[in-house]
Formats: sequence, C-alpha cells, structure tokens
Amino acid sequence: MKRIKLFLIISCLICGICFSGCGKKEKEEPAVTGKTAELMFITIGKGDAFLLKTPEDTYYMCDTGKKEDYQQIKKVLEKKQVTELKGIFLSHGHKDHAGNVKNLIKDYPIEKIYLSKRDDASYEKVDMQELADSYQVPLEYLEGGEVLDLEGVTVNVWIPERCDYRNANNNSIVFRFQYGKNSFLLTGDMEYGEEAAYLQSGEVQKTDILKLGHHGENDATSVTFLEKIRPTYGLITGNEEENPDSVNPEIEARLDAFDVESFYSEGDQLAWDFILNGEQIQIEQLKE
Repeated sequence: MKRIKLFLIISCLICGICFSGCGKKEKEEPAVTGKTAELMFITIGKGDAFLLKTPEDTYYMCDTGKKEDYQQIKKVLEKKQVTELKGIFLSHGHKDHAGNVKNLIKDYPIEKIYLSKRDDASYEKVDMQELADSYQVPLEYLEGGEVLDLEGVTVNVWIPERCDYRNANNNSIVFRFQYGKNSFLLTGDMEYGEEAAYLQSGEVQKTDILKLGHHGENDATSVTFLEKIRPTYGLITGNEEENPDSVNPEIEARLDAFDVESFYSEGDQLAWDFILNGEQIQIEQLKE
C-alpha cells in the first residue's frame, strides 16, 4: 500500500510539473487580445509616410513624407480621428521622409520624436534639435538594439554602427514591428551597403510586410535579403509617374519570384490599411 501511495504522489507531482511547463509555454506565445493594430501606407507618391495604430488606439507616424504631401497625410489623420500622436519615428532626415515634422508638431500634440544618434549626414539641412526645442517636444536618440513597447506592439531598432557620409541613405534606421504573430519591417532608404550590414548583424527575421528600401529602386532589396525576410507583402513608396525608377522591372521580377504581393504609392485611396489581429492580416483601402 505504501508503494502504491508513494507512486500516486510521485505521479501527481510529475503531472503537476508537466502541466506547469505547458502553462509557461503558452505564456511565451504571442498574445492575441481580440484587438487590432493597423499600419496605414499613405498614398503620397515618392516619399515615406506611415500611420501606426496600436491595439490601445494610440497613434504614431513612421516618417512624414514631403512638405507638399501634408494635406494627404492630414486627410488620413482626420479620417482616423487622430487628435494626438504618441510619437514620430524618423528613419533619417531626407525631405521625403522628414518633411512634415514641423507641420505635425504645429497641428498635433506629440509626445516624442525618435531618431538616430549616429546619423550626422542626412539631417544636415534640418536642425531637428532646434525644431523640437522650439515646440518643446522631447527627442529620443536611438543607438540601435533598443526594444520599445508601443502599447502592445513591440519595436526592435537596428542602426548601422558607423555614419555613412558618402551615401546618407545608408544611415536609415531599420524598425521591425511585431504584434502577436504579425510583423512588418520599415527600412527607410536603405541600399545594398546597409542591407549587407543588416544581414550580417544576425537581426534579420522572417517578416510579413516589407517596406522595400529606397523606394523600390534597383539599389536595394537583394535576392539574399528576400530569401531571409520571405515577406508576403511588399510596400513600394513610389509610383511610375513621379519616380519611374521605383517601378523597376528587375525588382518586380524579383518580388514575383518570391510570391510577394506588391503595393505602390499610387491610386485614389488615401492609404492602404493593413489590419493586424495578431494572427492574420486584412487589407483595406482607406477612402475619403
């Protein structure tokens, strides 16, 4: 009888440990809350401007397009009833990425602006520190390696180790956003040189949505890069009318070879709206 009782006690302990272990594994799975995050690819032609909605209904801009794009960007913000921005993420300082920081600061309360600590090249025509100080908006200088929590969306930050003064495009911050099992990668104007460094960093992961580097031109998005990322969707921040190089036949063929569905910054929609529930991605057109 003692042996039987001892066996039962040991069995119960083993079962308890096993179920406890299973519970820990479940906690490690990406959380799906029933809420959604959204990535809005704003239609502005050649230029990067994305609006991110978190599961907690807070909003961030990721790059801000050119000055002449502001009315289109504002239409998207008004359509989504945005009254304030938790932050602006800047890949780098070129005018087709950072052109509307001042307009946004003037029109909306902004909690913080994120930019690279190492990039002394692409901001040569704009003093972001002076601009931020004028409107009392804090700057957060990123060094790479940061992991940020945006109300349920995780952001991994990667930055090249050295500033490229010859080609400022290659100073772009790479932001990888993750919500549950859904992910998207924003690469700024990254060209082959920076792309190679990113591949060597060990930080590259499979990603659902890839914003192609440098507007989809044929100086970025190598076969090796696509093999590593394996995206389902490719976002190209250009169009044939404004920037014929962004509709590059070689890049198009490369994307087709990897079964990547491509979206260009053209058409009558205000934005392409990628809705992420943590498991699946739904795509809608945001119209006026």
